[in-house]
Amino acid sequence: MAAISWIVTLLLLVAIVVLGISLWRLRADNARLSSAHSQTETELKQLQSSQAQVIHTTKLASLGQMVAGVAHELNTPLGFVKSNVEVVGDLLDDYRKLVKAYDAAVQYCQQPVDLMFGADKSSLDKLVKHVEESRRKLFDARNAVEKSPLLTEAKELLGDARDGIVQLSALVQNLKGFARVDRDGIDAMDVNEGVESALMIAAHQLRDRIKVVRKLEAVPKVRGMPSQLNQVFLNLITNAAQAMEDEGTLTVATRAGNNQVEIVFSDTGCGIPDDVLPKIFDPFFTTKAPGEGTGLGLSIVHKIVKSHGGSIKVRTTPNRGSEFTVVLPVESSARPTLH
Repeated sequence: MAAISWIVTLLLLVAIVVLGISLWRLRADNARLSSAHSQTETELKQLQSSQAQVIHTTKLASLGQMVAGVAHELNTPLGFVKSNVEVVGDLLDDYRKLVKAYDAAVQYCQQPVDLMFGADKSSLDKLVKHVEESRRKLFDARNAVEKSPLLTEAKELLGDARDGIVQLSALVQNLKGFARVDRDGIDAMDVNEGVESALMIAAHQLRDRIKVVRKLEAVPKVRGMPSQLNQVFLNLITNAAQAMEDEGTLTVATRAGNNQVEIVFSDTGCGIPDDVLPKIFDPFFTTKAPGEGTGLGLSIVHKIVKSHGGSIKVRTTPNRGSEFTVVLPVESSARPTLH
């Protein structure tokens, strides 16, 4: 019995030792896991911070691109307004010369009055010739003033300058609406206005190369952040322009149905290869050469559309073009508007 008791005691001691070792290993494993978890959290925060920084940089790059486009659009009307004003100044100088010539003719006509006081036969003959010459000069001077196109040309140039100023005003208004600098947060938005603003901002990439076809129907307003949705429209327009290396057609359409609004961007560009299509919304994925793109454009577009409760679909045919469709829920109390 003593031997059995000793064996039982020994077994208990062995079990206690094994249990202790197991607990020590478990604590060590937990410590390692806790350390690894802490390190993973730190790395995740660093990654999120880096990604946020890259996204911010990408947004700044988009802003820079937008500013460059706006500067280009501003320079065109400013250029011809400046030129027209300078030409109008020259025309007014020329017209002033005509008026001076007319004044000289009037002065010439007044000279016979002095000759009449001491007129003899010889003087009268000279007076008659002088009067005839005065009439001719006065008629020619008046005819030159009446038929001069200078004032008409000046008026036309000033009209063109006025049109340029109207364009500048419209561009500033569209830029203000595009960025919504006077307000922030959630708002009811007319997507047709957003599309028009984005097209104007991107005009320098489209003009003389890409034909824009608008098929904007009467649609209800959507609820969201206009500045973000305008960024979606601008990104999709810019991508379409870049997909058409030479000439092409960009078709932008809006339509409503089933408590939602669809905004469709169709291009006649190079299309998207089948092996690339599943990755186009992935962050940092790009087919551009290093330094030419961050791969965040469509990723940001996808994120913004999703955050607005919408969706984005793409259909593409290599070498024939692509079609991106943005679907957004409508504002419940909104009424359709057409622009």
